[in-house]
Amino acid sequence: MNPTQKIVTESVQNLNVWQRGDQRAPHKPLLILLALGRIVRGQERLAAFTEIDEPLRRLLVQFGPPRKSVHSEYPFWRLQTNGLWEVVSEPLGRRKGNTDPLKSELIAKSAMGGFPEKIWEELKNNRRFLAKTALYLLKSSFPESIHSDILNEVGLPSNVYSLLPRESGFMSEVLRAYEHRCAICSFEVKVGSSDLATEAAHIKWHQAGGPERVENGLALCSIHHKGLDRGALGFTSDLTVLISTEIHGGGALEWFDRYKGRKLRLPTKLQWRPNPEYVTWHQHEVFKGPAKD
Repeated sequence: MNPTQKIVTESVQNLNVWQRGDQRAPHKPLLILLALGRIVRGQERLAAFTEIDEPLRRLLVQFGPPRKSVHSEYPFWRLQTNGLWEVVSEPLGRRKGNTDPLKSELIAKSAMGGFPEKIWEELKNNRRFLAKTALYLLKSSFPESIHSDILNEVGLPSNVYSLLPRESGFMSEVLRAYEHRCAICSFEVKVGSSDLATEAAHIKWHQAGGPERVENGLALCSIHHKGLDRGALGFTSDLTVLISTEIHGGGALEWFDRYKGRKLRLPTKLQWRPNPEYVTWHQHEVFKGPAKD
C-alpha cells in the first residue's frame, strides 16, 4: 500500500459515522461514494456545490435516517477535516457560533469541492483501490440488501457489490428459527435443499452495533428484506406491521399494503423473538414514517 492509499484507508476508517451513539449519520460516506461515481463516469475532480447538492440530498432522503430536513452542505464542508476533501471558494460567511458556512454562501460564492489532487489521481488510476474503498464504505455504513441500490444511485458498477462476503452463520440461525419462512408473508420456496429468496435480515443494522443474534434477526423474503432496510416497512412495539406512506406503485398493495396491521409471524421460542430495543432503533433510525392508516 503506497502512502496515498494509506492516507485514504485510514481516513475512511476514521469517519465519524456513528458519533452520536447508534444514531445514523451516513452523510460523509454517501458524499464519498457519490464522488467515486464521478471518477468512474470521467467527470472533473472538483464539482460545484450546486452540482453536488441535489444528488446528495436525494441519497440522504433515500438511504439516510428519517429526518424533517437533510443538509447536504454539512458533509460538503466537514469532510475536509478527514483529509479526503477540499473546498475551493472565495471567503465564506459562517453560521452564527459555528465554523460551517451558510448553504446560501456555498451557492453564492460558487464553492467547488472534491478529492485533493493526489487522492483523486490515485483513485482515478487504480480502479481496484477505488472498488476496495467503495466496498469498505458500503459494508461499514449500510446493510448489504441496499448496497446495489446505492451503487446504482451514485453511478458505481454493480460488480463491486458482488465482492462482499456473506454472513452465513447469522443467516442459517435466523432461517432455522423462522422455519425458513418470511415473517411477514410466509413465503417459502426451495430449489432442491436451498432457500430461494428467503434471507436473514438485521432489525438493528450490524453497522450500528446490532448483534449477530437471532433476536436481532428476521427471516424475510427478498422484497420484504429490502423493504425493511429501506424503511418502507417497520413494526410497532407489539410487532404489528407498519407500512410507510412513502411507498406507492403497482405492487404496493400486493406486497406491502395487504400486510398493514398484521402481526409478525414469530419463532416458537421466546428467546428468539425480536428484542424491543432493536425494534425501537429501527422505528427511529430507518422507518420512513408516518405509517399508513
